[in-house]
Amino acid sequence: MVPLMSEREAALKMLVERLRWPVKMVRWKAAKAIRSLLMNDETRSATTNTLINWLAARQLESEVTSGLSVLVVSPPEVRPPFGDLEASINAPSMAADFLLNEMYGVRTDRWRSAHSGSAPLDFSPESYFHENYTAQVPPILKNELEYLEERTQLPFLRQWGFEWTALRERLRLGYTRYPTYFGDFSLQREGIFGQFIQRQGELYRSAYQRTLACAVAEWNVPFRAIAPFSAYGVPALPDLFEVDPAPRPAWLPKLDAAAFDGNDLASVSRDLLSREPSDDFQTVLMRIPLDRSLDEFGELELAAFFVGDDFELRENQCLSGGSQILELDRYQFDMVRPPLEQRKEAGKSGSALSVCCNEYPMIHGYWHDEYYQRGLSLPAPYCFQQFTFQRAQADGIYVSIGREIVSSTMIWHDGWTPMYASNSATRCGTITRMRKSRLATAATRLGKKVGWFVRLSRMEKPEGGFDRTPQTASAFFHV
Repeated sequence: MVPLMSEREAALKMLVERLRWPVKMVRWKAAKAIRSLLMNDETRSATTNTLINWLAARQLESEVTSGLSVLVVSPPEVRPPFGDLEASINAPSMAADFLLNEMYGVRTDRWRSAHSGSAPLDFSPESYFHENYTAQVPPILKNELEYLEERTQLPFLRQWGFEWTALRERLRLGYTRYPTYFGDFSLQREGIFGQFIQRQGELYRSAYQRTLACAVAEWNVPFRAIAPFSAYGVPALPDLFEVDPAPRPAWLPKLDAAAFDGNDLASVSRDLLSREPSDDFQTVLMRIPLDRSLDEFGELELAAFFVGDDFELRENQCLSGGSQILELDRYQFDMVRPPLEQRKEAGKSGSALSVCCNEYPMIHGYWHDEYYQRGLSLPAPYCFQQFTFQRAQADGIYVSIGREIVSSTMIWHDGWTPMYASNSATRCGTITRMRKSRLATAATRLGKKVGWFVRLSRMEKPEGGFDRTPQTASAFFHV
């Protein structure tokens, strides 16, 4: 007679299985819960065994990296012995080897046989592959394979389709399209999408890893030329992994119909800024979801810019601010920030320079995509004359110079769901505040003043209508 599984065992298996849940945020939270059990002396052994058994049952490379990522962000002393973990991996990849090396300082090279051999010259994947890859995985995977193909003149894109086909046939996986079980199908027609990883998404990611393995093992492309591209398959980024959603600021009012009734964007924004705490810091960026009673998919953005007295927006101009791609020396978010060139945006008259820039690490961890989509906006390096250090912790992201904290960024969930509109992000709110003295010094050095760009994004339904349409309004005002 097969013994019945205890309630605790069943709950633990269900928790680990959440590493395959279609919502990325759920995977992130599940990983945190599993790590907590690993760090508890009473639950470590059972949790380790459950996780290793789960890894052993994985047939897709991308799912293996999810399980390994839990251990990467865990203290070394709670990780299982290397031999036990390595023996449980039945779908090896460069990405998995990367994570094993981070944890144990050992590479296995088992990925060299984890491919299907070179695709025949006349191979062409079925239409589903081409029609759905941008819906199932980020465009960067295709972009990187196109880059490698251009540089080497080798058929990376054909091989990707070949590996996808081989996996689908071997595992007998069906086709997945829009996940209607997470929302009304009509939402997609209205331009409402979701941050999901479906089964086919795992297939595309795994086929990507197998394509890289084939390039080294079959085509003799140097490992050092291919290895960096495997990091796009890593789900978590240490340090950023620690960030928890904060409570919505108590001083922040609801952005409902009453907040906008009879008020223009500048008036609404001035009122918001007047409510922030009176301390040594000044808000330089807000992105706030609108109250659900007004618009479930709408948001208000306030962003500070360095401008002259003569600056005016062009008609329908949207100031975008800057961004910084971070090439990491180490696999972690915390780092000394590199310099960033000033990128001014010309207006109808004058120009504007964003106070903040969005940080995007090259090895970013796709579990955190909702926050990247929202924007990890920190004061740009050109705001300071010294190098700054960025650090992520449970209550937010901080920028410091020596021991002085010069900015803080907090993120909260505002009735969060994985759904978002084409002109907004999921319902994450964020506020970045910068030390007032540093902001004033930067403005003086640049010979500018601080002004505010405001953007209101809505998904509006016409009166008596059904389908939503994106609407955006913007304004600029000087402090």
